[in-house]
Amino acid sequence: MNRTLCLLGSTSVALALGMTALTGTAHASTTAPNCKQAAKWYDAVPWDRTTGSLPFAANYGISQAVHCLIDAERAKVGLPPLTRNTKLDVAAAEHVRAAVNLKWWGRGADSHTNPKTGSTPKSRILGAGYCPKGRSWSVSETTYTGWGGKGTPRAAVHWWVYVSKDGHREILLSKSLKEIGTFGVLGGAADRSGATARNAGSYVATFGTCTQ
Repeated sequence: MNRTLCLLGSTSVALALGMTALTGTAHASTTAPNCKQAAKWYDAVPWDRTTGSLPFAANYGISQAVHCLIDAERAKVGLPPLTRNTKLDVAAAEHVRAAVNLKWWGRGADSHTNPKTGSTPKSRILGAGYCPKGRSWSVSETTYTGWGGKGTPRAAVHWWVYVSKDGHREILLSKSLKEIGTFGVLGGAADRSGATARNAGSYVATFGTCTQ
C-alpha cells in the first residue's frame, strides 16, 4: 500500500478549542509564500536524512508548497489565504520529526498523540509559544504520510481535501482558522509499513486562531 491514512479518531476533526488566556503574536507571522517559486516543489519528496536525496534546505521550499496548495484550495471556495506563523511552524516540525523517528502512524493509530511523550496538538502548539497572552484561541492539526509516488505536497493536500472523511477538509477550509504552520515536512515514512519504501514523505500542518 502506498500511503497511510493518518488522521483517525475524534482528535482529527478539530483539535482543541480553548477559551483560556492565550493569543498569537503579530511578530510571529510572516508574509505570504511566493507560490510561483514554490510550484516547482509541488511534486517533490522532502529531504530524507537517510538518503540525502535533496538538501535539507529544500524542505523550506516544500513547506511553502504545502502552504500554497492549501491556499489554492481555499481560494476555490472563496476563502482568504492563511497567514504563516513561525510558532505553528515549530510545533509542526517537532511532531513530524518524532513521527518519522518513532513510526507509529499505522492504520488505526492516533497520529496526533506522541506515544512516547504524550504530547498533543494543543500541548505542542501552545508549548511552542503560540497565543501567549490573549482572550481565546483555537488550534488544529492535520497529518499525512505517503510513499511510492504519494509522498509529495500535492498528494498530501489532495488527500486532506478530497479523500479523507475524518475532518481534514473542514480544517483546511475553515473560516475561523486564520494562521498556518507548514514546516512539518520530512522525508521518510511515519508508518512502519513504509519504513523501507522509496520516495516517502511525511507532513504535519498546524492551524490556529488567536484573539487578543
